[in-house]
Amino acid sequence: MNTIVSYLKKRVQSSPDKIFLKDEDRAWSFQDFYDETARFSTCLLNHGIQNGDFVIIHLDKKIEHLITYIALLNIGAISVHTYPEREDEYIKFAIKHTKAKAVISNKFAGNHLKAKVFGFVSDDTLEPTYKEDVNEIAYIMFTSGTTSSPKAVVTTQKNVIFVTKTLIELAQMQEEREREIILLPLGSTGGLGHFHACMFLGNYARLYPGLYANLDEQSITVFLDTLVQENITGVLLTPGIIGKILKTHKDKFKNSATTLKYALANVMPMKKETIKELLDLLPDLRFCTYYGSTEASRSIVNVCRENIGFEHTTGRPAKGIEIRIDNQSEIFIRGENVMAGYLYEEDKSLQDGWFQTGDIGFVDKQGYITVLGRAKETINLDGLKVFPREVETIIATHKLVYDVGVSSVETEIGADELCMAIVIDDLTNQVKLVEEIVTMLKKHFKIDKTNLYSYKIPSRIYFVKLIPRTDLGKIKRGELKKILLTQKDFISTKDRCDTRV
Repeated sequence: MNTIVSYLKKRVQSSPDKIFLKDEDRAWSFQDFYDETARFSTCLLNHGIQNGDFVIIHLDKKIEHLITYIALLNIGAISVHTYPEREDEYIKFAIKHTKAKAVISNKFAGNHLKAKVFGFVSDDTLEPTYKEDVNEIAYIMFTSGTTSSPKAVVTTQKNVIFVTKTLIELAQMQEEREREIILLPLGSTGGLGHFHACMFLGNYARLYPGLYANLDEQSITVFLDTLVQENITGVLLTPGIIGKILKTHKDKFKNSATTLKYALANVMPMKKETIKELLDLLPDLRFCTYYGSTEASRSIVNVCRENIGFEHTTGRPAKGIEIRIDNQSEIFIRGENVMAGYLYEEDKSLQDGWFQTGDIGFVDKQGYITVLGRAKETINLDGLKVFPREVETIIATHKLVYDVGVSSVETEIGADELCMAIVIDDLTNQVKLVEEIVTMLKKHFKIDKTNLYSYKIPSRIYFVKLIPRTDLGKIKRGELKKILLTQKDFISTKDRCDTRV
């Protein structure tokens, strides 16, 4: 069968001296990168790592992460990808959950555990191991765990190859022509997926330290400068990064992105206005959004410029993917992108090849799918159900709202109330903003005609400094609820919700 390493070997044979990867320290040709992975394969073997062993990667530098990943594939071992920011307790959890034999880290201090801990070593004296020892499993990644404990997702080599081809077709990447910046962490399907695409096609990737974790002035400026200096043609972004750049560096972005052919965004729904602003700013840009999860990456896609009027929806099923929505509005996915299962767990979410996502959504008359959010995040108000993302998506379009999160809060009498937290720059006219928010929700839910959906208007609106989110932008609902429970100041909307528009 085709393997991930076989794609690298192909590029080494056809274009050994072509620059493949570059980080802050040096540039790597395909031959350089392959030779380094072969030497580190020998290092791993010398540490007793064998075919089928689980090994956690917890490294600061992206090039070291990638060399380790391919070296583990080369000897048939299985990498467990983590973010470099993960703290010791998380790594200990990952060791215990996967029964990992080793941790490769320059940060983890848990040497007392059974797993062997050692750092990445570049050693030219090692005799390289080029022979590939194939294992069906490509890697393990943990789910974000926003509503429960993280689960270890088993991703096969077939999964990786299928999803990589989906990504290439979606962005219309060309062989040996593209130059990418990889911003997102390699412990995510986003960042790692674009590495695979560059390797499969023989393209160039600039490894950026991680704009996703730091949206300050300096990091954005360096990113925009790199677009120009490296003649970048493609990039994977997040809605948060796009929104920040359009708000604070719009003109420079336009001037810097002259070679940019495609950009993709994942994870979160985007404001319709933000998408339109981006498309207007860069009229030749192919901008795509996609929905998926660690368990079933890139399942629903949207090429926004081709779907004007529906660019804000989640999109349509990717090629070769089946989507069905049951009578409880839950989304099920079937295709070669669906994981093999959860490690060491009986998998009740996989039945006859269908993955039960736990996400709620609907399909409109034109066949476009809209994902509303997690079923577990559904708020139950005395039997009336509210999907937080549905309300958040509406309010996120307000020009003054920087970020928004919806949660339920238990009141003094023990009943749950729907509440909203918003982040804004100017706190001088909060009452007027609340009135505008209520009006927006009334119009959307047609409360001028019926009060049927008035329960979807939050009864309290809190002004906060930050909405707690994961590294990739998902709201941490539990943390948001804790913030609201401790914050006494809010504006009530009850007197504004009773009257119709």
